Formats: sequence, structure tokens, C-alpha cells
Amino acid sequence: MNLFKRIDILYIVTLLFLLLASNANFLDANIYWIPIEVFMFVVAIARRSLGFKDVKVIGVFAICYLLFVGVRDIFINNLEVDYLLSDVFFLLKYVFLSFIFCVILKEKVATYLVKVAIPLIIISLIFFVFQLLGFGHNIYLLSEALHLPSQGVASDEYANFLFYTYVGIHEFRNSGFFWEPGVFACFLIIVLLLNLFLNKFKFDTNSKIIIIGLISTVSTTGYLALLLVFFLWYRYKVPQIKMGVLVVIGLSIVLIFTIPFLGDKITGVFKEDMEQLQPKKLTDAQRYLSHAQDKQIHVNRFASMILIYNTFGEDLILGVSNDYDVILNKTYSVNTSNGIFDFMAKFGLVGYLFVLYRYSRFCMAYLGRAELLIYSIIAFLIICTGEPIVHLGFVLMFLFIPLAQQPGTTINRSGLNRVK
Repeated sequence: MNLFKRIDILYIVTLLFLLLASNANFLDANIYWIPIEVFMFVVAIARRSLGFKDVKVIGVFAICYLLFVGVRDIFINNLEVDYLLSDVFFLLKYVFLSFIFCVILKEKVATYLVKVAIPLIIISLIFFVFQLLGFGHNIYLLSEALHLPSQGVASDEYANFLFYTYVGIHEFRNSGFFWEPGVFACFLIIVLLLNLFLNKFKFDTNSKIIIIGLISTVSTTGYLALLLVFFLWYRYKVPQIKMGVLVVIGLSIVLIFTIPFLGDKITGVFKEDMEQLQPKKLTDAQRYLSHAQDKQIHVNRFASMILIYNTFGEDLILGVSNDYDVILNKTYSVNTSNGIFDFMAKFGLVGYLFVLYRYSRFCMAYLGRAELLIYSIIAFLIICTGEPIVHLGFVLMFLFIPLAQQPGTTINRSGLNRVK
């Protein structure tokens, strides 16, 4: 009994939540995901965390969600029932998971996300060092020895063993426990913001570890968002902008357009995307990949945006379906990478703005000023544009985190507390 009392169940729940949210390991398979979500519901009931108010919230949300996708899929988009079932499955797998996680952790959500993320970042840095030293394939062999299947195409250039992912084409980048470095960088931006919120924008040891982890991803998206976070930190600490800071901002902008893996990469990706979208290029790529293991054409963020917009047009206001890629891939089999347009194709501009509103409401409780909120929103838009992350748990949790922020709350190191 004493052993169970010593177990930090909140830590275990948070770890499971993050591993599922990574969408990269074998736990994402339904055979594992369903028992984990059931386990979380049991924990919520055992801890008496699931109250009438919480049931009412998820009940109203589920009813509104089902009415929205039902009317949209069947009566507006005239889709088959399979598409509606996919949207219902999204509610059960992703939304309910984020809800029950927030119900269990309540005001400790941010605290435990940082607490659990730090060891995961350290583990990733250790394996990343081995990867830099040329032992990347040994990491793959370790995954094979543990008999842990990875999400995605089976390949000796990709392996995930729960706490770290080896991606051969990203030999000099840290993927962490996600499926690729860019997504890990997006996650780290969220964790860095949470840690700064909890510490009233003090750069403590945790912040330094997060930033080191972020640097190791060599992610353009992550670096751009990090610049916004630094400026947010400065404006939080110094209400008035000084001339020296304006100079630094100017130099930063110049660096963005001169450093090869920032400015050159952005313009290079854009040009490559414009060429890739030509019908002949897509046809040639499709013909080539038909004989390869991975039969999808991987398109970058700009091409993804244009391809999705050209395919669905005004349907992006309400979205198409969680299974929109089935329609998108009728001509060419593509793998998109623009997170905002991916989510808009799933649930429309309406759905994305709702997520953005809930995120903004959470941030505003810590920031208190509209100007600071704008910077946090821009950072959020940057990471969402860079990678398809909006459907993942560490973003969808913002739908329900504000439930802990009742009127009359104060912020301290351990989270949100009611003023008595």
C-alpha cells in the first residue's frame, strides 16, 4: 500500500499523455490507446476528479461537435457515412484524451507537463549525442532488439523506441520522442511558454534545458518561434522598448534572411514547393514512388497550403472531414505538412479559430496584456504553420485547460489557485 501511495499517478498520466500525443510510437495503435484512455478515466473517477461540471462541459462540447460534423459531412459536403465515423473517432481518440487529461491534472496541467518534459528532453539530448557521433544506426538496432514497432513506414532509416526517434535523413537533428525534429521543436515552444508562465518569465534551469533541446532540433519553425518567445519575455519584463532592443530586432531580421538554415531555407522551400506543384512534377513523383516503400509524395508547408486550398476552396470555412486526405489523394497520394491548413481541412477555419481562442484565453490569464498575448499568438501560428500538430493532444488540451481558470485566480509557481 505504501508503495502505491508513493507513486505519483499524475506523473504517470502526464507521461502516457505525452507519449500518445507524440503520434510516433507503438502506443498510438488502438490496441494500446484504448486501454490507456480507459485507465485515465478510472484514475479520474478514483481521484474524484470528474465532477458534474466536467461531465456537463464535455457533454455540451460533444453534442455541439457531433451536430457540427454531422450537418457538415452529410448535408453540406454530401459525404459518405465513413467520413462521419472518422470524425466521431477523432472525438473519441484525440478530444476525449485531452479532456480527461485536463480533468485529472486540473490546475497542475502546466506544472506536470514541464516536469515530465524535462527528463524526456534530457534523454533525447543523450541519444542525440550518440547520433552525432555516428551511432544512429545502433539506435535503430536497439529499437529492433526491443521489438518495438514504429508508426509509419518500416525502414532502417527510421525507428522509435518510445523515448527517442531515430530518423536517418535528419542525422544531425534531434527528433526527441516525436516523429521528426520539427514537431519536437513545436512541442518545446509550448513547454517553454508554459515554464515561463509558471515562473513569471524567469529563465530557470528548466528553461535552459528546453532551449538547448530546441537548438538541437535545427528547426527553422522552432527558431523563428523562439525569437518571438524571447521578445515576449523582454516585453513582459520591460514595458518600454529601448533603442538598443530595436537594433537587436533589426539585426535579428537581417540574420533570418542571411543565415542559410533560416532565410535561405524558407525561400528555397518556397521555390521548391512552387515547382513541385506542377502537374508533371507530381505525376513523375507519383510514378517513381509507386515502386518505393513510401508511396506518398511529401509536400512542404507552402505546397501543402496551396494544394489544400486549391482542392477544397471555400469548404475550408467549415472543413471537409478528419479523413479529408482520402479526397485529396484521389489524384495524387500526398503527405501534407502545413498544420493550420491540415486542421482547417479537418474542421475548418471555424474549428481552428476556436482552438486559437481557447489557447488565447489560457495565455491571457498569465500575460494580462493584449500586446503580450499577440506575441504568444504569433508564436503559436508559426509552429502551427510549420507542422501538422493542431490535432495532437498537447495542442487540443488548450480546449479544456481554461476550465481551471475561474474568475478570481492568482498565478503562482505551482499553478492556478482560487483566491479565498
